[in-house]
Amino acid sequence: MIYLPPIIERIRALLDQDTDQGTTYAALEARLALEKVCYDRLRQRHDYISHADLRGWNPNYVINKLMAEVDQHVGQTMTLSIGRNPGVKPEDDDFMELGTQIGFNPSRISKLWNALAKLALHVRLPENRDDHIPDYGDKAQVREKVEETIVELERLAKGTMDFSGLGEEVSFECPCGQRNKRRAELLEIGQVISCFNPQCSRSFKVQVEEDGSHTFELDAAEIPCAACGAITMAPQRELHKMKPGEMRIVRCLKCGHENRIAWLLMRAELPSAEAAAEN
Repeated sequence: MIYLPPIIERIRALLDQDTDQGTTYAALEARLALEKVCYDRLRQRHDYISHADLRGWNPNYVINKLMAEVDQHVGQTMTLSIGRNPGVKPEDDDFMELGTQIGFNPSRISKLWNALAKLALHVRLPENRDDHIPDYGDKAQVREKVEETIVELERLAKGTMDFSGLGEEVSFECPCGQRNKRRAELLEIGQVISCFNPQCSRSFKVQVEEDGSHTFELDAAEIPCAACGAITMAPQRELHKMKPGEMRIVRCLKCGHENRIAWLLMRAELPSAEAAAEN
């Protein structure tokens, strides 16, 4: 986990300079600290989510993504304790505290993060030709927001451990050989998840069987071979990276023929029944 005390000390030292430059750099350090806190929660849980499934990088998005797909308790305060006496009923045991994860509100972290950038880290857009462009933001406003952030960082610094998540996990092996793990209770029917292997472009659709078990179906397009008609499965994630007009080769696994595929703009027509309904 991120050790915050030296970071907080560095921010305070910059504020103590009481200059526009020092206050601006303090805001930058404070903003980076908020990112580190959120990204470290991701790092602790990266065994349960592929980096390819992250579509954004701002702290609010990252934490909400973790809450939705990996650990719904990521923003909560939780304490882990262990019984001192093996074999004793929990209600009769004496527990020893191992550590506490300090929770936070992702929305509040996001507001602080955005406010620091708005007040200190972006030059104001001029409204007309005669409008002055200041070198720095308003020092008093920036300082106030930095001090507000310090209060939050000091609260988070009281944590002594981070959890990687709680709950039953399910796993499956990708054809590339990578073992992928997920939290069972957060998987949804039809959800598409990517292989953890950064060199693999495969993704999978989640299916839930009648008995509650999970299966993972390769998310791929069927490419019929022009030579022999055999079907080759091409990963959808790789296909969606193609640019309009770009051509790629999909080699038939049966006969070896090189089939060329491309995204093409085509005129589409509604089926007659739908067309009538629209009219």
